[in-house]
Amino acid sequence: MDDHTRTSLPEEIYLGVLDLIGRLQQCHTRSEFKDCIKNHILPFFDAEDSTYGWVDVSLLKDRITPASAIGSILIPDEQLPILEKISVYLTSIPQTFTQTHRQVIAHDVDIPRKNLQIELQNFFKNHPEYQPSDIYRNDDYLASLVAIDRTDNLVLGVHRYAPNNKYWTRREIRLMELLRPSLFNATRRIAIQELLQTYKSLIEALEKSDAPFALVQENGRILFGNAAFQAIVPIEASNLLPQELRDSLEQQMALLKPDPAPMAFYKNRDAVYRLIVTRLHPEKGSRQPIWLLRLHPVIDPCTAMHRTLQTSGLTPREVEVAILAGDGFSDKEITQRLFISPSTLKNHLKHIYQKLGVHSRTQLVARLRPSPEPQGD
Repeated sequence: MDDHTRTSLPEEIYLGVLDLIGRLQQCHTRSEFKDCIKNHILPFFDAEDSTYGWVDVSLLKDRITPASAIGSILIPDEQLPILEKISVYLTSIPQTFTQTHRQVIAHDVDIPRKNLQIELQNFFKNHPEYQPSDIYRNDDYLASLVAIDRTDNLVLGVHRYAPNNKYWTRREIRLMELLRPSLFNATRRIAIQELLQTYKSLIEALEKSDAPFALVQENGRILFGNAAFQAIVPIEASNLLPQELRDSLEQQMALLKPDPAPMAFYKNRDAVYRLIVTRLHPEKGSRQPIWLLRLHPVIDPCTAMHRTLQTSGLTPREVEVAILAGDGFSDKEITQRLFISPSTLKNHLKHIYQKLGVHSRTQLVARLRPSPEPQGD
């Protein structure tokens, strides 16, 4: 039975995802993260390489700026600047992300793999100073499975090189969707800790930031909150987060299972913020982890839609179904993408329609993707 007919993931695959999540939580340095990717993530996806970096996603302007590489498993560090130049030409993946709210896409499933070869050819045509042989295994690069974190502008891809000509499938997309939160949490944690070696330097950096940040303990006690954070969040006399925020923080810290997880939000007066939580490595001699809490304004369409769906009472699974249906996926495509049965999908859609007050797929799409307001002259 292949991924086109299976409606559930085998237990051993699910247990494999759990094992990888546990390993990612133990990664506290770049070398540990790279070892985890190389020795566990890549074999799990039957891939040869992985790259990860920063992008600037703007769904409002329908664009994604080129990636700035943080690192790669196999590509030498001295070649990363060339990789950043190549990323300008790899347009099909970012264009696909701007046209959907999905968080994981792949060649073969969402994009023809021939597009990649055309894009690479265009780069070398316009940059005669480089030869394909100058880039590690460029001639062997066939296809990628790519995940994105729109809030923190992170992207991570796993790649297949010849002679591994296996096509990416919906199963692997689903597995990456389950691993994505833990992968990006590890990436954020390591990037922060490499840039800001100690809590002292971290606090100094956060003090200069216009974005609302705080360092908190698991019990909700605030160790530090910058001016932007204190302007939004009323801090109790005992230096604790408000109860609503503590509850949301506890919920986010408990999300260890590879299941669809709800976003956490905090409303203060007329503004709504999404909670972004990153677990930092405990200070030397301390057993209690510290959490970096960021409040991100809900202004992008993807996050706003998630909040609309959640406040309408949709479960995390129903949110996934609604997003795919809103992207125009057929019932068959949704069951294949999420590995659920047609009857399960039918029940999900029934509940979605009831909660959103719609009666058809057309009305659902209109609810999720309202027509843009006319622009004045």
